[in-house]
Amino acid sequence: QASLLKNDETKALAPASLQKELNNLLKFNPDFAEAHYLSYLNSLRVQDVFSSTHSLLHYFDRLILTGAESKSNGDEGYGRSLRYAALNLAALHCRFGHYQQAELALQEAIRIAQESNDHVCLQHCLSWLHILEQKIFDSCVLLEHSVNKSLHYGLP
Repeated sequence: QASLLKNDETKALAPASLQKELNNLLKFNPDFAEAHYLSYLNSLRVQDVFSSTHSLLHYFDRLILTGAESKSNGDEGYGRSLRYAALNLAALHCRFGHYQQAELALQEAIRIAQESNDHVCLQHCLSWLHILEQKIFDSCVLLEHSVNKSLHYGLP
């Protein structure tokens, strides 16, 4: 379903049906991180800011609690999950037009990424910072710097 939502939303289950199935899954296994992520995607689809935020936070909480992130990634998975949780929360707020909350979440993601010396996360943050700045101001310098750094780290 996640793949269908990403690639061809018309082939995925209807939002209400999918959410019903996810709620049944989560009733029996509330720590199923992937179900929370799919719920997040489904809530985005119907522009439900409350449910999408709730599901996104539960996804990262469950990911950290189960230790799945640290198993799949050799470098301190717990901190990595926190960085990307803050970054995704910033993207979510930006998508719904909550620019002040997006800026706060982005500042947190940047702070954690700097502490961890995670240049890839910092580049993603810089890209979102540019998007956020475009919503508020018009800045080409930030974009040029982001592109140069992305090329340096081999990011698209």
